[in-house]
Amino acid sequence: MSLDPTEIASFWLRSYAAFLTSGDVKGAVSCFQDDGFLRDLLVFTWNNRTLHGHEEITIYLANNFAHASIADFKLETRPGLLPEIDGLNAEMVSPVPNTVSAGFTFGCKVGKGQGYFFLVPTDAGEWKAISVMMQLADISGHEEWIQEEGAHEGHTLSWTDVNRERRETIEKDPYVLIVGAGHNGLNVAARFKHLNIPSLVIESNLRIGDNWRKRQVSYPTFACPPMLYHPYPASWPLYIPRDKIADWLEHYAQAEDLVVWTNLASSAWSNHVTLNPAHIVIAAGALGAPNIPVMENRDAFDGPIVHCADYQGGKPFAGKRVVVVGAGNTSADLCQDLSFHGAESVTMVQRSSTMVLPIALIEHQTERWYRDVRIDTADFLLMAKPIPLMQKMAEQNETSLVEHLKEYYQSLREAGFKLVTDRNIFSLFYSAYGGYFYDVGCVDLIKSGKVKVKQGVEIARLDKNSVTFTDGSTLETDAIVLAWVV
Repeated sequence: MSLDPTEIASFWLRSYAAFLTSGDVKGAVSCFQDDGFLRDLLVFTWNNRTLHGHEEITIYLANNFAHASIADFKLETRPGLLPEIDGLNAEMVSPVPNTVSAGFTFGCKVGKGQGYFFLVPTDAGEWKAISVMMQLADISGHEEWIQEEGAHEGHTLSWTDVNRERRETIEKDPYVLIVGAGHNGLNVAARFKHLNIPSLVIESNLRIGDNWRKRQVSYPTFACPPMLYHPYPASWPLYIPRDKIADWLEHYAQAEDLVVWTNLASSAWSNHVTLNPAHIVIAAGALGAPNIPVMENRDAFDGPIVHCADYQGGKPFAGKRVVVVGAGNTSADLCQDLSFHGAESVTMVQRSSTMVLPIALIEHQTERWYRDVRIDTADFLLMAKPIPLMQKMAEQNETSLVEHLKEYYQSLREAGFKLVTDRNIFSLFYSAYGGYFYDVGCVDLIKSGKVKVKQGVEIARLDKNSVTFTDGSTLETDAIVLAWVV
């Protein structure tokens, strides 16, 4: 018997809406699976919350639903958000049959909302939500605008004068101060501009984009997320080079007419400027300063010791014996670069264990997320899935994934590389922010012996031309590259 996703989604939404609008918390919670999730993004409170299970959802809604004044539920009609079957399976290697998903809109006390739900059938044949996401989309009085006319005062004022006056007003009295002009800071500033919230961005670097220009490592596996209102040109590469990203950030700030003060780390700012913003947004990055480990007898070492933040490429290491400390994405890229540029030998020091995934698998997954839908719609769908749910789904796929990559992993083990096979990428990324790399060629180098692996050790001591490890072994070395990002 074929399923009608629109009929199923409509019936469920009518029930859920009726319970919420009438204040029946117990009834609303009954629309969820026992282990279902409610993801609230600024609808019921001014916080982002994910609730799991009937007890948590009941307490949360009982305490907060009356303040939200939820009403006027409707199924979405926009492409990519219509009811569909198996919408949850973008995450699955082994799909779960008969899942129904759909987007919806609603009204709330402070504005308009949008949401998305995933339904699965119970043993009794009822459709219950495994996850519901509800998100504030617009604040009343600050509705997001996309495009202004561009003509001012009946064409009597030039855009240059209008833009200058706007900038001067913001610089004198910004409502929001945003610290950091990277991806996050500029995206927030652009969103606030389109909500008519006066915002000033401050940046310590000389130019917007220098946070990328100063990175000497540019991951070939890195697919940089697009900026609000400005999709990347269709002709751009999938994996965007570092300097291209930097120039794009600078262009973005100009194209969006964002007010940004740069070079705040220079002596020119020694005379303090006093501002009185109502809010401050910290978007200054999460990686922090380079992590330089303590190594006994360091001053005796005759060669260079370079942190990846200062790595200028592999050419200076041609003909040298190089030790690369670390076994994550940064290390894999550096080892590949050093080998390509003719290092005599490259040794990767792996302290613990690492998850490795071939880039073709990641590309396939990304294609499933973003295929045939607008980028903002795809991002919304991804946000609709709580991280614990994605983690749970990934755990269900661990066995099949390891089996699928059995031969691939066996060759790594034979080369002395220790693999993570009992955890999934979500738990590693969100709990450790590392412990994995996406393979774009380093695995073949490890298999061939061009990149050797020193496993389960750290550097204990340095001498003039050698490294001694914590297991007592010694390796003749001309240079050391530290591939620890933090």
